[in-house]
Amino acid sequence: MFHARDASAFMWRATLRVTAVLWLASACRIGEHIAEPPVDAGDGSHVDADPLGDGGEGGDGGPGDDAFHGLTATIGERPEWSGTCTSIDQRDEMDDRFDPIVQQQRVTAGWEFDTAADSYDDPSYGVMPAWPAPAESGRFSLRLHGALALPAGTHCFSVDIGATGTDIVGGRNGCGQLWLGDGAAPLAVTGFDAPSVDAAVACAEVAPGAEVAIVFWYFNIFEQAKLRVRHCAGAGCTPDQPLTADDVRAP
Repeated sequence: MFHARDASAFMWRATLRVTAVLWLASACRIGEHIAEPPVDAGDGSHVDADPLGDGGEGGDGGPGDDAFHGLTATIGERPEWSGTCTSIDQRDEMDDRFDPIVQQQRVTAGWEFDTAADSYDDPSYGVMPAWPAPAESGRFSLRLHGALALPAGTHCFSVDIGATGTDIVGGRNGCGQLWLGDGAAPLAVTGFDAPSVDAAVACAEVAPGAEVAIVFWYFNIFEQAKLRVRHCAGAGCTPDQPLTADDVRAP
């Protein structure tokens, strides 16, 4: 026979189980990691009423107009033989690697990553907005280009793909570059067959709205796909600031 005290005990145990489940769910949320925005996305303050100096005729900053802060990401030719920097060390040659365009879109983040994934559409690359179509996995080339929204004057830049030297091993059989203006060669370069280890850092005079391009030539899929760009203002400064969407605008 089912007594009142049995019913009471049953209800008590059921209450304990529900309480335990709720407590565990709450505990998971307490220790839960909330992903931070990508470093290159900036702080969201890149809404500029007149980024082009044209009296505000450039638009509202949306992805379809001239005021869009961010860069245009382009996937180009697939590196077939090696990741040597000599494959892209001249402007005409580099441009040719991205003609025809394989995939392209404007992004507000996606030029700073460190991931084991070898496809640019993987979420670990932090691309914002998400890449619109599947990208082929394996080695690939990526160019992010636009204009600098930095104050005019001397700025120093660095580019890092994790290379520790310029040989095929230390250079990770890949290449990272930063191009400025209409220069015939990259301003800063690192990786396999780079001119030197020191070439990863360089300084230059930056004109208002100077063109900028970040190139990632990724061949060795057994290495992390890593790209990190830093900048600073002033001759001889040490680049330590991420290049964010606040600092650039897409063409």
